[in-house]
Order: sequence, then C-alpha cells, then structure tokens
Amino acid sequence: MKTHDFLLGIGDIASATKVSQRQLRYWEKKGYIHPTKSSEERRHRKYSYHTLMKVSMIQSYVDSGYTLSVAVEKSSKHEEMTNALKHLIGDRLRDFNTLEDGYELDFGAVEGISESKNLVAVIREGQPTKFILREKSDS
Repeated sequence: MKTHDFLLGIGDIASATKVSQRQLRYWEKKGYIHPTKSSEERRHRKYSYHTLMKVSMIQSYVDSGYTLSVAVEKSSKHEEMTNALKHLIGDRLRDFNTLEDGYELDFGAVEGISESKNLVAVIREGQPTKFILREKSDS
C-alpha cells in the first residue's frame, strides 16, 4: 500500500488511537515517533499512516500492562519482523491460490533440495500451517 501521500494531523492520530496530543508530543520528544512533515514553526505536525499504526501498536502494549519503553521496544521488534516478512513475500512468493477453506502460497524452489519441487505453504482454517514440497507445475 502506497501511503507516502496519506498524512494525518496530530489531532487525527490522537482521535484514532485514544493517545492524547500531549502524550504524542512527549513520544516525539523521546524519539519514539517522528512527524513526516511540519510547518516552519513546527505547529502543524503531519504524520504518516505508518506512524498511526505504530502509535496504535505502542498504545496496545501499554494497555496490556507494559511500560512505555518496553512497549516501544516490542513495537520496534514487531516492525522488524513485518519488514522481514514483506521482504520474504516480495522476494520469494511465486504463486497464490485460494482454497475452499484457506490458501496456498508457492515460495519457489528450495536450494539444495530439488530444482523440480517448490516449497508451498498450505494455510487451512482452524489448522496449523503446513509446508510441503510440490512438483513444479508447467503453467
């Protein structure tokens, strides 16, 4: 999702996340969040959609009983994992099929196993994800 032009004011972020503007300014001062753009006087902060999600996640951890610093740390780890998964999917996903009760994701050949087989993740509702090796299709 291209979100670089989707900007929100501090009031929008506060309203959407139930985190006060005062608290958001504190988080910004601590370096936990950063505005994307602001006016010369820094009175009109603009935040990205990404920041909205980050604030929401941090607040969720705080609401679960974590301290602010631990919530920020957990949010950063989650962001790292999300970026790694985006990279994996963007780099390796070869095909995606919808099943009656789930999905199949084809991640292509596995180095050192067999060039004629692909690693496929089978995700079915109510079941653990399975990884299988499947002969490549000629489609």
